Amino acid sequence: MTAWRTVAVAAADDGARLDRWFARHFPAVGRTQLFRLLRTGQIRVDGGRARIDTRLAAGQAMRVPPQ
Repeated sequence: MTAWRTVAVAAADDGARLDRWFARHFPAVGRTQLFRLLRTGQIRVDGGRARIDTRLAAGQAMRVPPQ
């Protein structure tokens, strides 16, 4: 079983929407799966629940579930 990961948002991704960030960094995760992960609170940004339209800032910590 793969463990949860914490990924730091890079400076190049500053201001990106969370859904577009996932499409760029995790292309295997479809939009439907992403919506489910967000709805159930599995994806977190700086410890808080994230929304699909969350704008990311450089240095934020994002908890990503195992794939």
